[in-house]
Amino acid sequence: MYKPKTIHTTSRFRIYSVVFGLIVGYILFLLNSYSSSATSKAISNFYRFNPHTRGANPYNYKTTLERLNTYFPYDNSPRRIDKNIIQMWKVPPTDPDFPHRDLVATWKNENPTYKYNLYTDDEIHELLVMHFANTVPEVVEAFDLMPNKIIQSDFSRYLLIFLYGGLYTDLDTKMQKPVDTWFDSDRNVGFVVAVEEDMNVENWEHYMTRRVQFEQWTFKAKPRHPILKKLIAKIVETTFNAAKNHKLQAYYKDFHGVDRCNSIDIMEWTGPVVWTDTIYGHMNSISNPTIVDIDSSRNVYGELFGPEEDPSNLITWKFFTGLVAPVMVDDVVIYPKLSFREDNQNNCGKYCYVFHEFGGSWKNNGKGEVKQKEEEGEKNSNDDNENKEGNNDENKDGGNNEHRKVKRGEEYVELDCTYPYKPL
Repeated sequence: MYKPKTIHTTSRFRIYSVVFGLIVGYILFLLNSYSSSATSKAISNFYRFNPHTRGANPYNYKTTLERLNTYFPYDNSPRRIDKNIIQMWKVPPTDPDFPHRDLVATWKNENPTYKYNLYTDDEIHELLVMHFANTVPEVVEAFDLMPNKIIQSDFSRYLLIFLYGGLYTDLDTKMQKPVDTWFDSDRNVGFVVAVEEDMNVENWEHYMTRRVQFEQWTFKAKPRHPILKKLIAKIVETTFNAAKNHKLQAYYKDFHGVDRCNSIDIMEWTGPVVWTDTIYGHMNSISNPTIVDIDSSRNVYGELFGPEEDPSNLITWKFFTGLVAPVMVDDVVIYPKLSFREDNQNNCGKYCYVFHEFGGSWKNNGKGEVKQKEEEGEKNSNDDNENKEGNNDENKDGGNNEHRKVKRGEEYVELDCTYPYKPL
């Protein structure tokens, strides 16, 4: 007797359909994954094919931080900060164009128990390749992606102290007292910095990016300190995302000819904003920190101006405003404002250690010293006119808005002019 095979055929067809669907879905998943990984032209062949990049995601701060913790664990044993003095310049001291020889001499000659190191740009890159190429190569990649020496200079100082520990100080600083006499030198300290500015005025935001901001021209740390580790991971994330979003250009209000829409604010990229926020963030990440306030009095008079802070944060700008003596938060020492920027009258008291000449060449796109405002007024006007004319050719909407349509090839694409910076 004949029995139709309709049921079996239908069942077999359903099985084939499911298998076929799974195969197609898997292929589409692979294609999508490949497309996503290839969206950023910033990743070089070296980075993609280096076996040490397995598990890396340079677009993600937490992933890079975990990798740094794995390859560069922090030794928190009781000890002093390493006796290294580190400085940087484009050329070696033997070059006729090497500046500030008299200032450099104060660091070299008056600290005989310290190892002095001056690294050139070429030497720094070689060191970064040596330490990171086979461990966390995204650090070297981020360094190479940076568009100018200003950004690289900031990143370099953090990386050198992260690797070797010790004291970093700019070339235009003069030591006022030997390093061994500083407050922190005979203590179990891991990180040392000073207040850069503490401006208690109503319009403080007009002058500074943070109410109480920390300086970067002189600082000390043990190698692999968590503050530097977090800072490096954040800078790697910012750099790779800048590349992906076509923003690999540094912006600062004194830079001429820089399109705000196609750039990252240098203060948030490697400068005082990310530096200061990382230090605050680290101190607030410590559970029940030990706080030593050498002198609890503060030079604060009248009304206190500044932003409201997250009430869950124990350490905020209010704790450091008017600071007159060092404060320790666990292994972090914060010096008062005048410790690393002594004034010419030599009246800053017992905690004066460094005089800073404030060369500031970076503020003019790294092309020499910053000109006085009255000298550059006419040039600013000319530059503004030129920028407006140039923008008319490329920018469909024009102006310096947060969102703008920009011509890419034959098409216009909308750019978000604000980099989504978030403190750690």
